[in-house]
Amino acid sequence: MRYGYCTGLGFLKGDAFGLSLFQAVVSAGFDYVELPLSSISELSADELTQLEKFLTKIPCRACNLFFPPALAIVGPNMDIGGIQKYLLKMLPLVMNLGVETIVFGNGGARRVPEGAMHEDIWANLRTVVEIMDEHATKTGITIVVEPLNKLETNILNSYGEAAKLTDGLQNVATMIDSYHAFMENHNFDDVFAAPEKLQHLHTAYSAKRLVPSGKDDVLTYANFVQMVNKLGYSNKISIEGGLRNELPMEEEISDALQTLKGLFL
Repeated sequence: MRYGYCTGLGFLKGDAFGLSLFQAVVSAGFDYVELPLSSISELSADELTQLEKFLTKIPCRACNLFFPPALAIVGPNMDIGGIQKYLLKMLPLVMNLGVETIVFGNGGARRVPEGAMHEDIWANLRTVVEIMDEHATKTGITIVVEPLNKLETNILNSYGEAAKLTDGLQNVATMIDSYHAFMENHNFDDVFAAPEKLQHLHTAYSAKRLVPSGKDDVLTYANFVQMVNKLGYSNKISIEGGLRNELPMEEEISDALQTLKGLFL
């Protein structure tokens, strides 16, 4: 198993908190960072060079926040040309940074608008993932569709739905986020029905969506950990949760990593 941490690009922008967090993740011994793709797309050439320097300390093996908010990916204003252009630019760019996996969440952008037909938005999303697959196959990157809880979006709320959407595609699969699974009371039966589609994991502590801690009730993670172990999953898992601010940052981040590793020993 490789352990990662989801963080923003504040460390590039002179943000003291962002820099401290990045340094804490490096010091703790994480295997990689997971960074927002849409934010990377806005970087200047000089900022990209600076990012590459930071990534000599820890690699970026995954990205999230796939599309920028201004790009319409479903509905009557769906911008297929814009989607193609974005993928053509960003996938080779992050491939050269060492990225292996990109998470397609974008709950607000993909939701079924009021008055729209669910099947129409589903067809839009199928078009999107087919375009993704075309570009991802050329770069060797795996894109994973993230099931989100119903408070964040009203479509693709389960692993089974995501697996169905990506059926037959080569480099577009799906993932599980333990927080969203917890919110949906997910029993993971649909994961065992299509285990080959599981290509990435996110985790956080319970509905509070906090970084793991040695003080957590391990039963909160039990079904998730059991599923992962039963499948023999050994790819990447990223922490995506808020800090508790109960310890100095370096101690809290280190504790989060050690707690997560302890769940899968």
